[in-house]
Amino acid sequence: MARNIASSGACLAWVRAISQAYNELDRSQYEALQLVDLKLKVSFWRARVLDEVFNRQPHWHAGLSADELETEQDVTLQILLCLDLKFTPAQLERAAQLLPLPLSAQLRAAQGIPTAGFPEHDDIAGPGVELNIVANRGSGTPYEKWREDERLSRYRYEKDGVRYRGILFRPGDILLANVNLDGNGVYTSLSEPRSCSSHSAYFAMLEHAGRKLPVVIETYEKGVRPVPLSVFLGSKFCSYVEVFRHREYGAGHAAAVNQAAAEFIENVRGYNFDCEDQDRNYMSCTSVGRFLHQAAGLCPSPRVSRLDHPRVRRNLGKIGFRYFAYFGPVDFLLSDCLHCVGTVDNNQVNKLVARELIDRQFQRHFANSDIDIRRFPFPYRLNLWGLRQMRRKTLIGRLIGWLEGFNAETLPKGPDDLLALIVLAEKQVGKCIRQVHAAIADVLAGYEQLDMNRFSADARVEHALQQHFNLPWLPQLSSESARLEKPLVDSPKRL
Repeated sequence: MARNIASSGACLAWVRAISQAYNELDRSQYEALQLVDLKLKVSFWRARVLDEVFNRQPHWHAGLSADELETEQDVTLQILLCLDLKFTPAQLERAAQLLPLPLSAQLRAAQGIPTAGFPEHDDIAGPGVELNIVANRGSGTPYEKWREDERLSRYRYEKDGVRYRGILFRPGDILLANVNLDGNGVYTSLSEPRSCSSHSAYFAMLEHAGRKLPVVIETYEKGVRPVPLSVFLGSKFCSYVEVFRHREYGAGHAAAVNQAAAEFIENVRGYNFDCEDQDRNYMSCTSVGRFLHQAAGLCPSPRVSRLDHPRVRRNLGKIGFRYFAYFGPVDFLLSDCLHCVGTVDNNQVNKLVARELIDRQFQRHFANSDIDIRRFPFPYRLNLWGLRQMRRKTLIGRLIGWLEGFNAETLPKGPDDLLALIVLAEKQVGKCIRQVHAAIADVLAGYEQLDMNRFSADARVEHALQQHFNLPWLPQLSSESARLEKPLVDSPKRL
């Protein structure tokens, strides 16, 4: 950790080197699980370095002349900027105590927070608007409403995109996101190789009333929608995002990407559980990106993922799922067509670790247990009945659809049994995540560095998982079964 760094200059060089090396890492040469572990390790490192910088700064600045202090404060600001980390309100207050107001305003702008009296930073700070939009769920603030807010066009425009949170976003950039919807990784956690994030989305530039709107295009339960860039990257929406760009991308591709994005918003009817389906009326989160790149004439990322484990297939088959030719967010991560251009870390490493622990636990159980349909939550049967009514366009089905905001054409494309269960399963798994999150907080606080193999083997963590991971329809493994369990494969090799 930073405890061996004797000066602010040495600390800056160290932080800059690690941050640059992480962003420039050729991820196509590594296994997915290695990259997931590294992501968590680096996020943990950022948080620990920030604490150490706050502790070290008075020592670094002691006994300096006014000119020397000004120089040291500039260096400290650069360290804080290089961490690419969202500060908590308490950390922002701490920074404000240690930095002069102009530097504090610059730091806040890089965090997406404008400061009164410093209009020169407003475009870097971005809109500074909070909206009630969360990942994958419908919103009371739809595109038709929020696009009227002129503040949502306030960014620093560069080339064919915008610079925000330290990253130059350009049309077609892929955002691999860990969203703040606990349980959202239920589906993606079953893929081989290991899932890297639960969601993927894409940057584009839309226009409305003569104004540019930098947005993130994402699928959600009712199709494809744009979300303001600042909202998507906010702490409420996401805990962590890595941004990737196609290696062939040039300014000439922007218009095609933006046009395709606008058409998807208008024409896509609903979500699609079949990631390989070429039907452009229904899309998964990953197929949106593949279709955007295809529209721009960029070579597609190859498929690496699969749902190949025999028991995973058998269990999914019990709820009607047959789409085993799977393309997941991890396929973008491992693609040699893409390279990382930046990281948005919202300083929620405890959440990331808890979700990862539960995702791995869920994956192990799903691959080594037989799901028991008889023990599905009661609303599953109610949901299934309602879905079938909507598919048949019965009077009661139309009434249910009106209440839920769906009709027979806009329902997700996929097996009704799966649709009836997925949200219920996400809620149950989300509850497990929140309980484990609370149980491991003190354990994680005692670690100087994070190694997921070591941490997950900690007796206190194992106890927390045993105590809080409980899905009645996915029975706990017996000790003998756990000993003999066949792990899912994690390999970067192309199929």
